[in-house]
Amino acid sequence: MTDLMLTSLKSYWERLRAGRIAPYRAEIDPRQFESALENMFIIEKIGENNMRIRLAGMKVCEMMGMEVRGMQPGYLIDDVDRQRYQRLLHVVMNEPAVVELKLEAPNRTGTYEAAMLLMPLRSDFGDINRVLGGISGRGDFFAPPLSFTITDVTVAPIEPSESTEASQPLPGFAEEQAGFGPAPTKGPQLRSIDGNPDAAGRSRTTGGTPKLRIIDGK
Repeated sequence: MTDLMLTSLKSYWERLRAGRIAPYRAEIDPRQFESALENMFIIEKIGENNMRIRLAGMKVCEMMGMEVRGMQPGYLIDDVDRQRYQRLLHVVMNEPAVVELKLEAPNRTGTYEAAMLLMPLRSDFGDINRVLGGISGRGDFFAPPLSFTITDVTVAPIEPSESTEASQPLPGFAEEQAGFGPAPTKGPQLRSIDGNPDAAGRSRTTGGTPKLRIIDGK
């Protein structure tokens, strides 16, 4: 990956996952990669063969010549490579893996070259059903809509740290863990609020009737 914008986005994703397979969607902070916001997108897998673009930056929409949010991710790629692109999205989420693509599209000034980065994301429930992506072209002069074909693919399987993966709680659902320490020496004080004060000392052998003592924890 030689594109500086996509490299910075990948570095942020690597820091965020911190040795895990993938970070959570809720952990993404757009303020940490403002330079890439216009070029990034998030794809969500809704069903086995159903994906949608949930977020898309302005530059992505400009390249496609339309608002792409809510559309199938295949619309980012020309028809001839659309099925191949869909399979690569499944690889990102199912392997999981980081996928880098080299793209090109016919343009009025010749061939417009671009690069695309695809990285897995978890939902808040822990399943990997999202893709954090970015697309960066060489120059801002192009005639939309660009119809990209795939010229090269790099797939890098993710090797998580098992200890790190097991120790990470779900964001938003984790409770603060209490440290180990001595048992508390002071607890709720019990006091009598009703009943016979000497009921505990009386028994059936003395002919007395046991009485109820009510206590509270105030």
